[in-house]
Amino acid sequence: MATLRTAVSWPNDKTYLFYDDDTYARYDSVSGLLLASGQPLSKWPGLPRSPDAFVWWGADKAYAFTGATYLRYDDPSDRVDPDYLPPHTPFTVAAGWPGLPDGSDGGPDWRTGIDAAVNWGNGKLYLFKGAHYVRYDITADRVDPGYPRPIAGNWTGVFPSGVDAVAYPGGRYAYFFRGGQYQRFDVDADAVDASGPLDASFRLAPTPSGGVTAARLLTKEQANGLMADLLRRGKLTLKSPPFVDGTGGSGIVSPTPGQRVVVSPPSFDGIRYTNQIAPASTVIDNLDQRMLIALYRLTRWINASKPDVAELLHLGIGHGNPAHPNDCHNQGRAIDLSGIRGEVDGTAFTRSILKHWGELPPGFQQPGVVRITPALDPLAYGLFTTAFRFGTYECEGRAIGANNKWPMPELAEGGFVVYPDHKDHGLAQQHRDHIHMQIGVTNMP
Repeated sequence: MATLRTAVSWPNDKTYLFYDDDTYARYDSVSGLLLASGQPLSKWPGLPRSPDAFVWWGADKAYAFTGATYLRYDDPSDRVDPDYLPPHTPFTVAAGWPGLPDGSDGGPDWRTGIDAAVNWGNGKLYLFKGAHYVRYDITADRVDPGYPRPIAGNWTGVFPSGVDAVAYPGGRYAYFFRGGQYQRFDVDADAVDASGPLDASFRLAPTPSGGVTAARLLTKEQANGLMADLLRRGKLTLKSPPFVDGTGGSGIVSPTPGQRVVVSPPSFDGIRYTNQIAPASTVIDNLDQRMLIALYRLTRWINASKPDVAELLHLGIGHGNPAHPNDCHNQGRAIDLSGIRGEVDGTAFTRSILKHWGELPPGFQQPGVVRITPALDPLAYGLFTTAFRFGTYECEGRAIGANNKWPMPELAEGGFVVYPDHKDHGLAQQHRDHIHMQIGVTNMP
């Protein structure tokens, strides 16, 4: 019998399980049902064999690990990127994944291969080897400090060693696999809540469509279903339209797809969005449901590791210049993030885009220069660059919707995420005090 080697959830609402006989099974992440099994690996052009680990990165890319080397898989072309195939020199894990343990501390050398990997949907990947794991930061493109750590004691109920595969299709549940067994991990409870044999009876828990899809690519129906899932899980509360759930898996009655909503209190999973122009406001109103999903995901990215973020400051979400009623702000599809508050090791902090970025010497943007640096203010740098990278991955980056192409913009380049050191000097001056992110076009016709 074939042995499971790896698993990955994809933005097409499918979860794939790859076996050591170079076949794979395809599950529907929405229904949880098995759609096909025994499929040949040749349907994944460029993969030489079933990977040891396969992880969705974002921005249309995934990475497949095979021993000490890895490949990059491109979703739009549905094949391994040509630069990663012969006759090109293989890409090594040692060179391409900074910070992985090298064995110098007496532990294993992770650069020779990893057992499993998963994208946790918060700007972090988790990589597993033996009895340990590391957390990899997408923004910094390196392993976070303080790793590796033991699985036991940090992942409640998860196999303490020898994890073969992990899949997270978004939503509430992730799946860990070892040998012929699986464990369902409740992300909200942070613990395993079910387990069993990986056999013909195995099913995924139903997950809303779009759980791995970038917010900018969500349909109105997908955003509606994802919002309903968050409401059921208590991640936010609507003031209007009232949330009316359906029965028997029929979806929700209200709000309908495409309706703009009012969130009150203005918080997502305990993190408050405070309007600095009207700090006493208790609502985020006129909010497009796709932007609602982006706001929730932003709280997950910004609070995925130290510091402990409690509040995101902004200069507008559902409203903008009244002279332009069809712009992205007035349609509830944009945010101007102006600052971040929280605690570091029990000490309160505030980081302002204006004070800690826009007003840095010489006080204005210079072509190709990024004024925030980890040496100058590591806290501000980490927070602001994470917000920027989130914006390029989940909101509009280089273009609009599906026209966004790899690679996503870097700091000091152009694009639709606008900030104090944006390439366009005029836009940079207008955005000295905030980072602008949007879903969809800037102005509707």
